[in-house]
Amino acid sequence: MAAFRTRGIGLAVLAVAGLLTGCSGHGMPDAGPTAAPAANSLANCTPLTDEQISRTAQADTLTAHHRPPVCVWQAQRGDDESDLTFTYTDRESLQQTWQRAENDGFQNEHLTITRQIFGITVTATGFYIRNPNDPGDCAVAAADNGTIVWRVQNHSHTTTPDPCAMALQLATLTIDLAP
Repeated sequence: MAAFRTRGIGLAVLAVAGLLTGCSGHGMPDAGPTAAPAANSLANCTPLTDEQISRTAQADTLTAHHRPPVCVWQAQRGDDESDLTFTYTDRESLQQTWQRAENDGFQNEHLTITRQIFGITVTATGFYIRNPNDPGDCAVAAADNGTIVWRVQNHSHTTTPDPCAMALQLATLTIDLAP
């Protein structure tokens, strides 16, 4: 399976992401290239606090390795370790991210993120991106004034902890569902 295709700076971004996350040959799609870092938390590797990320990953320790627009945290839980990667783009739609993932052989599945805020049900559209060659590798892409992607890679290549559930929880905490 080919690495996820991008153009121009996106290729450099993926190369950095591959080096930082230790991927080998089966790169998970990210949100793709973005403009120069904007003055917002999504583009500047602060989508969540380290405490929120650590709590979601049930990490004993959390180490950041950022090169915006690719943001990577290494979560250590005893002998178990996961890489958590966040990307944001305001230049690519959710549909474009879906199509790129599908073209590269990843399995996509629609999802709707729902939250109750002040008695109002607020939703966001998204999808899972599953690596068919690694059950410990899953991402969630969602719409948030652009496209965000949270990817979880368990170094054990197992589904414990569940990488899709963790990616969904991180995406749910990240997206702006204000009514």
